[in-house]
Amino acid sequence: MDDRMRKELGKVLDQYEEARRAIEARNLQVVHDEAQFLAEFAELRRKVLRPVFEAAGALLVGRGHAFSIAEEEASVPKAGSQGGRGVEASISFHVVPAGTVALAGERARALSFTTRHYNRTVSVNSSDSHGSGGGIAGAQGAYPLDKIDEQLVEDEVVKYVAGVVRA
Repeated sequence: MDDRMRKELGKVLDQYEEARRAIEARNLQVVHDEAQFLAEFAELRRKVLRPVFEAAGALLVGRGHAFSIAEEEASVPKAGSQGGRGVEASISFHVVPAGTVALAGERARALSFTTRHYNRTVSVNSSDSHGSGGGIAGAQGAYPLDKIDEQLVEDEVVKYVAGVVRA
């Protein structure tokens, strides 16, 4: 192999390796950013969402209603699984009004805060006791983490409960 070819191939391979390193760095950053987002959501869930849900639930129980809180951690599909879908992290507040019966596995009465990892927002969805949409908060129902505070959660809980007990 002559020197010219060795130099030219060396340049081509150097460019390839540089591009590959940039892609790897970008991929690592995406993984880091997603992990950071999920950690921040877990903290929001622990410090803001669950305490508001528990306080509202205590008030509801005092008036003869029932409630539950369900949490789900984010998961990604296993490598090689066909049709596998990831699961977003979420927390849901379920209410059963006094005088009604909850069906096993019923999710019609729920206020949910669910991550949307692809754009790093949290979707707020609620449904009333009849299973019809109780509304979706915010633009497209999504908020950045830093916009979700105790006041917003309290407002969503009040709207949701109002829809559930309206019968």
